[in-house]
Amino acid sequence: RLERLQRIVSKLQMESGLCEEQLNQADTLLQSDIRLLNAGKAPQKAAEVERDLDKADAMIRLLFNDVQTLKDGRHPQGEQMYRRVYRLHERLVAIRTEFNLRLKSGVPAAVTVAAPLAQRPRAELDEATLRYLQDLLGWVEENQRRLAVAEWGVDLPTVESQLGGHRGLHHSIEEFRAKIERARADENSSKARLRHLESLHGFVSAATKELMWLNEKEEEEVTFDWSDRNPNVAAKKENYS
Repeated sequence: RLERLQRIVSKLQMESGLCEEQLNQADTLLQSDIRLLNAGKAPQKAAEVERDLDKADAMIRLLFNDVQTLKDGRHPQGEQMYRRVYRLHERLVAIRTEFNLRLKSGVPAAVTVAAPLAQRPRAELDEATLRYLQDLLGWVEENQRRLAVAEWGVDLPTVESQLGGHRGLHHSIEEFRAKIERARADENSSKARLRHLESLHGFVSAATKELMWLNEKEEEEVTFDWSDRNPNVAAKKENYS
């Protein structure tokens, strides 16, 4: 049993290295196309990037299956291998997100990264956001379709393969849900900050008016003629009282 688990560790190390190379290749092609887009030219490698990302996605699903076998067998390197595969998955998600936002939306990287949100053309933002949301919706619908038509294995190897593949898919879905929950948390934080800023604005506005009033009164006192020759001194004293 230990020998079998150790063979899985060696397989994981080799295949995770191949997966990392696949992601590096996808990222290199993506950055090349982004530079073309920034120069006002049409991207050339979009199909290859998408194909590389899909290959890496399939590899990661199988890697998660092997990792689960290690953890079920209580292998001492199980957690280490899990973290390694999880980092690959995080990188896949990051590259795919950049691909969807920059390449598939057609928005130059200089615009999406450097320009502040308020300075970007509204129509451009709406179109890029819409396309990204359509991609996410397509991802959800595709996985729903796959689950609906998925078959059930009739022997151990088939069931193990299906279990590993579904664990990878389920992990991706959990990641997707976590991102939505983080977005909701960010929205709540944003609303709270907005309320605090509005309250602070009201306070500072009122305080500024008071300071302006004090400055006016101070100017009156500084410029006032306090000598006995001023006929208004008596009225001033009465006003003070």
